[in-house]
Amino acid sequence: MKTKTFRAILFDADGTLYDSTMLHFEAYRMVSQELYGFDFSEKLYFDECIDHYKKPTQVLREQGTDCNDEDFYAKKRPYFYKIAQTKLKPTSGLLDFLQALQQHGIPCVIVSGASHNSLEDSLSILGLKDFFEFRIAYEDSPDNQKPHPYPYEQAIARLGIAPDEGLAFEDTESGVASANKAGLFCIGIKNATNTLDQLKEAQLVVSNFNELQYSFNAGLELSYA
Repeated sequence: MKTKTFRAILFDADGTLYDSTMLHFEAYRMVSQELYGFDFSEKLYFDECIDHYKKPTQVLREQGTDCNDEDFYAKKRPYFYKIAQTKLKPTSGLLDFLQALQQHGIPCVIVSGASHNSLEDSLSILGLKDFFEFRIAYEDSPDNQKPHPYPYEQAIARLGIAPDEGLAFEDTESGVASANKAGLFCIGIKNATNTLDQLKEAQLVVSNFNELQYSFNAGLELSYA
């Protein structure tokens, strides 16, 4: 068994902190159908929005649908919020993990391709806002989304740590690549919407936060095979 100590923890959001991936799809599909009569398929969502971090409005335009970002998100946000209020759940073991990190003074941040509004809505619904020092969202690096390392590099600089002192949690191939390129140790979160092959470049893969083996000793001391 190996051990490694980390001074800060960096989390992706959708599909990592909580099971929101398909909830966003549900809202995207409803708005696309209502405003433009466009059937936003599940395959299109995963191929473009998840794998390539494209915004749904960009995908719609690429598919030949003339759409307005402001109109789209004005309708999407309340749809998602309503869906999330009943369906959004944190990943198993997350709350205990965050409470332990907070108790031991280990800073936690979010590095996500989601919008600030989406992050705030989800964190608010689940009561998680106070666990994170800051969030890096889509608006903070619109031209350098994952798999580019820039979102994580921004977070590392703000935290004031060396890359190898940070532990990242991700659930997509692009996210794992971004964390690795930034020099972070990355744990993949296996969920219902990804595959083990997509997480193969992660240093460790777990299904939830209960599976982690750790203690605290001048940081989070992670044990792994």
